[in-house]
Amino acid sequence: MSQVSIFYLFVVLAVFIAFVFLLVGRSTRQVRDVAYRAADRMRKVFFFTLTGILTVFLGITLPRMPYPAHGQLPDQVVHVVGKQFAFAISETPIETDEQWEEVSSFAPPVKVSAGRLVEFRVTSFDVNHGFSLYAPNGQLLAQTQAMPGYVNRLRMRLSERGRYTVLCLEFCGSAHHRMRGVFFVE
Repeated sequence: MSQVSIFYLFVVLAVFIAFVFLLVGRSTRQVRDVAYRAADRMRKVFFFTLTGILTVFLGITLPRMPYPAHGQLPDQVVHVVGKQFAFAISETPIETDEQWEEVSSFAPPVKVSAGRLVEFRVTSFDVNHGFSLYAPNGQLLAQTQAMPGYVNRLRMRLSERGRYTVLCLEFCGSAHHRMRGVFFVE
């Protein structure tokens, strides 16, 4: 299901819910005797219906979660270090400013095998950055924070071959809009 169709579904459901609220609000203008047994039955029917709908949605969406099974080791580890105003992306750890400079300026782009489980180990050498991963068609796939002194791990299975772009989603300074990185899935 595309993002646009999900948005339209959301709009339809929001309008329906607003309509129901208006009906309920309008019905409270008149004083009536309440049939408590009927109201209690209606509450139970509503509760179990809503619980059933939510269970169905959970059953549909839970198996499609993009996260790997607990304890599964990644096939490849990619190290990412953000520093104003670029990302250094490498298959080996980047621990010093000199390594960061070498990787971000001179190293060829990292190549990731399609369909394999990749773990991105994301950190920063200066300030918070947003590590956002974009597919070749420009769709945002995932994001996490790049924070100084902490390594966030993001696991993905990338099946589409091509050039993937990493952009910063956390405003980090005057050249934030130029902060990017690139790797390839083959």
